[in-house]
Amino acid sequence: MVSRVSTPTGVVAVTPVTRLPSLSVGDVIAMRVARHMTDGVMRLVSGNFQLDVAGQEMFPVGARVSLQVSRGPEGGVSYQVSAGADDVPGQGAAPPGSAVAREQAALQRLSGMAADLASRQDGLAPLFSGLSAAAAAPASAALPQPVVAAMAALFGLRLVADDKLDGARLKRAIATAAGAPKSEGGRGLPGVLKDLGDALRLFAKGGEGIAREGTPPAPPSLARHPQAQPPGRASLELMQALARGDLSVAALLLLGKSDAALARVRLSGLTSLKVLGDGAGDGATFDRTLDLPFVFGSQTGVISLQIGRDDTPGHEGEGSHPAWRVRFGIDTGASGPVEAVVGLDGTRLFATLWAERGETASALTERLSELREMLAGSGLEVVELKVLPGRPGNPPAASGQYVNQVS
Repeated sequence: MVSRVSTPTGVVAVTPVTRLPSLSVGDVIAMRVARHMTDGVMRLVSGNFQLDVAGQEMFPVGARVSLQVSRGPEGGVSYQVSAGADDVPGQGAAPPGSAVAREQAALQRLSGMAADLASRQDGLAPLFSGLSAAAAAPASAALPQPVVAAMAALFGLRLVADDKLDGARLKRAIATAAGAPKSEGGRGLPGVLKDLGDALRLFAKGGEGIAREGTPPAPPSLARHPQAQPPGRASLELMQALARGDLSVAALLLLGKSDAALARVRLSGLTSLKVLGDGAGDGATFDRTLDLPFVFGSQTGVISLQIGRDDTPGHEGEGSHPAWRVRFGIDTGASGPVEAVVGLDGTRLFATLWAERGETASALTERLSELREMLAGSGLEVVELKVLPGRPGNPPAASGQYVNQVS
């Protein structure tokens, strides 16, 4: 369903991404700019309703705007988008203590927090490789019990990629990675990472963790393609510290990796709140992004995952016409980067996989018939299933997304 919106710069198209309430000529709806989707496209929200407006005039994220319904050409309906009363130039800032001022202050705090987390974040793979090296070192026998317990809890949260993997286990692993499990005392991945950091900090007598040693992955995103995180190797500095039995330095190195991994997990949570202006999408936006650690053989990999509810025409609510979209990136080291986009419309499944390495693409293509039969055996109608070489293109990165505008 596509409508038209009249703005001060002209008539532009609008694509509602959820159902709008019944509107009449003369109605005026107060809305807020939730995020900038692309250059010239912004998402407006009001309660449970939202729409994407493609136009030349862009209001800042968090700004209040008005959507006015008027009579359009040929008896139709048109919409006028203008600045809200609190965002009209020359009228000053919102009164201190008002709801608008509180919301603006909250958005500023979130923006500042996101900028700080983005500067410190790193992937989960360096942490798991470091912990594996520490657990295997002879000096690990001298680690205090709280550190050992936190390490064991973190290893226990990994998804085991074996022939017994099913939907229920995958769902539990995703809930755990998102911090909302029914087990682990409600701690989940964020809580266990915090426990590990606290235990290492206590062991290091309050010392500061040693900053990450490599280039971190791109910040989590709902719009850009997920960046696969290959299994890592423990850093030379950590291996040297463990070899000479210097647990103080090893603890500080692990603390730096733990704090960086926790920063990424928290940044994923903020990104999923859709308050960071998470850049240019291609219309296929997602609702949740997270990193899912999994174990295969003796290694720990990380699946970069994005999940979203599809806006299917005729959808009337949760469960009546389930339609989902999932996108993920994975790299086992031997496979190279692999990405997939999966759509599920009821029982109808659509999937496209990309493999950067030619040999991986060929191997996946050879097993498509086997995968199709397995999916069909689980009750799914496989409408489309294909493998493409290379990597899908990314939209441009959002400008200034993680600029700290507070300090």
